Amino acid sequence: MKFQIRLVERGDVWNIARVVHRSRGLDGPLLDQQVELDVARFQEQGVVHQLESNTLIALDGETFAGILRYGEFENELQLNRPDVDPAYDERAVTRALIGAIWSFTGPAITKATYVDYATHSGNIGDVFLEAGFSRWVDRLDMRLKLTEEVGPAREDMTFQGYSEEVRERFYNVYQSSFTGTLDPMMQWSADYPEQSFVMFQTRFGAFDPDFWVLATNADGQDVGFAIFHDFATGRYAGDTVLLYTGVSPQARGKGYGGEIVREGLRRVRAKRGPHHSVSLSVTRANKPAEDNYRKLGFRPIEAFSVYKLDKVEGRNS
Repeated sequence: MKFQIRLVERGDVWNIARVVHRSRGLDGPLLDQQVELDVARFQEQGVVHQLESNTLIALDGETFAGILRYGEFENELQLNRPDVDPAYDERAVTRALIGAIWSFTGPAITKATYVDYATHSGNIGDVFLEAGFSRWVDRLDMRLKLTEEVGPAREDMTFQGYSEEVRERFYNVYQSSFTGTLDPMMQWSADYPEQSFVMFQTRFGAFDPDFWVLATNADGQDVGFAIFHDFATGRYAGDTVLLYTGVSPQARGKGYGGEIVREGLRRVRAKRGPHHSVSLSVTRANKPAEDNYRKLGFRPIEAFSVYKLDKVEGRNS
C-alpha cells in the first residue's frame, strides 16, 4: 500500500486526536466522545496551533493512517514514535513517514534521531535500521522514590545553588566535566558548552536555582555539579529529573560524584516531600555510572535505544 505523506494543515486536529486514541486502543462511541472532549479542551487552552505543527501525516486516500510528530533542535530533527491507526500495519506506515522526512525539512537540518521505547506493540527500531538509521546508543531509565531521608553531607564538601554570582564558577566546572565523558549523547553539549549550558536553563521550562548544585571541596576548589529539573508533562511527568551531573577531571576518583547527587536528592526531598520521585537516564556503556546510581538507590525502570541518521544529500533526501 502506498501512502501519501504531507505536512499537517489547519483543521487536522480532529483527525490527529482520533488517530492518537485509536493507536492506544480506543474505539466506538467512547472514541468519538473522547475526541470531542479533547478538541474542546485544546480550543479552550488555545493550543490547537501547537498540535497542528511539526507533524507529518500519512494518508490512505482521505483517511489518516498515521502521524509522525517531531521537534527541531539546532540542526537535529527529533522524531517521536508514529501514532498509527490499528487498521493499518504500523511498520508500513512508519516506513512511509520516515522515508519522507527529508522532503519536509530545511537545509539547516542535517541529522535525525529517534528514541525507541517499547509499547504494547513492541519496539520498532528495526524499521529505522531498514531506513538507514544506526543504533547510536542504548540507555536505561532509572527511578528513586524519596521515601527515606538522605544521609548527611560529607564534612569536607560544601554546596550551593545557582545564582548569577556563581554563574562563571558553575559554567567552568560544567565545561571541564566533558573531558573524558562516556556519554555520546552529550557530544553536542561538549562541542557547544555555552549554548548547552543556557539550554539546560531554558529548554524544559523555568528551572529552580536550588536544584542546580555546585560542589566545592575543603580546599575551596569547585569539583562538580548536578542539574535537576521538575517535569510537569511528558514521559517523566510529576518527577524531578537528574538531567546531568559531572565532576571535573582533576577531582575524579574521590567519591565526589555520589555526594553531589545526594545533595541534589536532599534538596528535592526538602521541597517536594517524601512521596516524590527522581528519575534519570544513563548510557548502558557507562557501567560505572549505572552502578553508582544503583548504590544511591535508583532502580531500573525501562531500557531503550536511540537511533540516528545523518543526512546525505542525494542518498536519503
